[in-house]
Amino acid sequence: MDSFGLEKAVVAALAYGSDLSEKEISKINEYVWKETEKSRRLAAFCTVNPFLGKKAVDIVRDCIEEKDFKGLKLHGNLQQFYANDKTVYPLYELMQKYRRPVLFHTGGIGLEAYKDKYSALDCFDDIACDFPELPMILGHAGRYEYARLAVILRKHRNCYADISTNFSKNKKFVAAPLERLVEAVNEWAGDIGQLLFGSDTPFYGQKQTMEYIRMTKHKEQLHLALEKNTDEFCKKYKIF
Repeated sequence: MDSFGLEKAVVAALAYGSDLSEKEISKINEYVWKETEKSRRLAAFCTVNPFLGKKAVDIVRDCIEEKDFKGLKLHGNLQQFYANDKTVYPLYELMQKYRRPVLFHTGGIGLEAYKDKYSALDCFDDIACDFPELPMILGHAGRYEYARLAVILRKHRNCYADISTNFSKNKKFVAAPLERLVEAVNEWAGDIGQLLFGSDTPFYGQKQTMEYIRMTKHKEQLHLALEKNTDEFCKKYKIF
């Protein structure tokens, strides 16, 4: 983080399957909590199996009230659920009450075994309509559905998107997705004030993401906006 000019970072617990038990989820959260407690520069988001029913709500409540987790991470593709499934709504109700953000994976995952349909952007419009005070981070910015993302950001000021992993596999066009993201959001939402920095470390490094930002034709605007937006977001929702 020092090498790349990053002052602080959020570490999100990841539920890597659809049928994790309460014990397995607790083990993941406990590990992330203990590691982030070692540095004031790190903050933790917990995770949960949303289909544990009332127990899922109890797990998240305990994470926030007892361990001071700053948010919740859900991954519809890996966990195989639609984010707007009403079964999950008690979790959103709880997070809205706490005014703590929910970080969702959005868009394609890029792994052959997992279905992308679970993280289609329309799911998140539903959630934002039903929970207008719930802070939401659309991880990966819908990954290539930038026009649809821009409509959601314009409509819902409680919705944000992180820019992580938005780059081409073709080196010739590596920064083109980020440029399209900035242009679409600027054009339709009016500004890029709802875009946040994200890297998807350890799958893609912080250094890599910073380098791609500098390669865009919007590098100065994007770098300044991401720094300002992310800092203001963290202050607003008391992440640091």
